[in-house]
Amino acid sequence: MIRLGATWLGLMLLLAVEFVAALAHAGWIAYATAPIMVLTLACVFMHAASASALSRIFAITGIFWITVLLGIGAVDYSVRKATPAEALTAPYTAAAPTE
Repeated sequence: MIRLGATWLGLMLLLAVEFVAALAHAGWIAYATAPIMVLTLACVFMHAASASALSRIFAITGIFWITVLLGIGAVDYSVRKATPAEALTAPYTAAAPTE
């Protein structure tokens, strides 16, 4: 039970590091802490270190596909240009009231 508590505390500390880094506009730190968190979850909570070979294969393929899916979603944001919309103008002018 102490091992699980220490792991949870470590994950919360890594989350706090990511939060402070986000406030300091240093988002690149998340790229360093995220793999540590994933490995911690896989080894401690999922017992991947002592699992069978088939279980490891499924875990690795799951991580691979979630990386692919998140990568596809990130491509949209990395190639999109943020250009403001042009002012909307009507192709006609308001007609004068007829009498």
